[in-house]
Amino acid sequence: MKQTIVLTIILFSTLVFAEERYHPVDTNQNNVIEQSEFDTYNKVWRSDTLWPSTGKLIPTNYLTRAGHLLLNGGSYKDSGGDMPMCWIPGPVPEFTNSIGMTFVYIKPGTFIMGSPLSEPGRYSDETQHQVTLTKGYYMQTTEVTQAQWSAIMESTFKDECGDNCPVYFKGWNDSQEFISKLNQYEKTNKYRLPTEAEWEYAARAGSTSAFASGGINETECGDPNLNAMGWYCLEPGFFEIRPVAQKQANAWGVFDMHGNVYEWCNDWYGAYPDYSETDPIGPLSGTHRVARGGCWASYARSCRSANRANYWTPDGGGDCNGFRLVRTLEP
Repeated sequence: MKQTIVLTIILFSTLVFAEERYHPVDTNQNNVIEQSEFDTYNKVWRSDTLWPSTGKLIPTNYLTRAGHLLLNGGSYKDSGGDMPMCWIPGPVPEFTNSIGMTFVYIKPGTFIMGSPLSEPGRYSDETQHQVTLTKGYYMQTTEVTQAQWSAIMESTFKDECGDNCPVYFKGWNDSQEFISKLNQYEKTNKYRLPTEAEWEYAARAGSTSAFASGGINETECGDPNLNAMGWYCLEPGFFEIRPVAQKQANAWGVFDMHGNVYEWCNDWYGAYPDYSETDPIGPLSGTHRVARGGCWASYARSCRSANRANYWTPDGGGDCNGFRLVRTLEP
């Protein structure tokens, strides 16, 4: 039976590739991949002949165009009918790497970076200006955790908070060492820190308010919008870091962009321009690197999407300093 299905799909795929009208899995030719058709496709590709290396089910949203069409719709022709069945049009929405770091795809776009003069708690270095990001990228959904750090670095990192808590007491230089080792481990060069613009774009997730969840009502403690999304204003003098992804994610599926630990960006700190920018990378040199997002000990004003921290040199950092990574689509 399995051989019959394989031969049928191979023969059918030869015909439809020539016409570029239907995906080979779309056996009823209605330009819709139904679950039953995808399940049949999965069974075929699990055969010893065609899928010898793993024998695993093909994830619905990963690897194949059939899975992409099942989830997102669209016609086979529109998504590139002359490509092989294992091609997926565009980036996958989400993936998890070899050490358990999950990333979501952030589409290119244009946004207003900085804060309006009317925003409570703003600082003078948050000059509003339009920024366009022309390339999509993957943003880690959480800060780098203690388990992820320990999986790559020679020295493990553990405290009473546990493996799922952010790594902390890490300077910008420490983040670079981790990135270098992770790239070596995964045989790539695509992991890095986000630029300041990439960080704020992902933190806002389409919002224009102080927080991704709404405006700022209290500049110190007790802000209802921030309460939903971030750990902040926890008891000074007592270490209060919390596990990642315990609060509400923003609209793009990214957690903890407000509070818990400050997150390093790739940029040197410098003044914003008063004109529009495209793919900015910050000053070419400086003395302090930018950190974003506030931390467990911060007031609400320091956790706003626009807030910029320039307290630390690259080799500095304390119990409020961690980081998250991006993964680029191209080197």
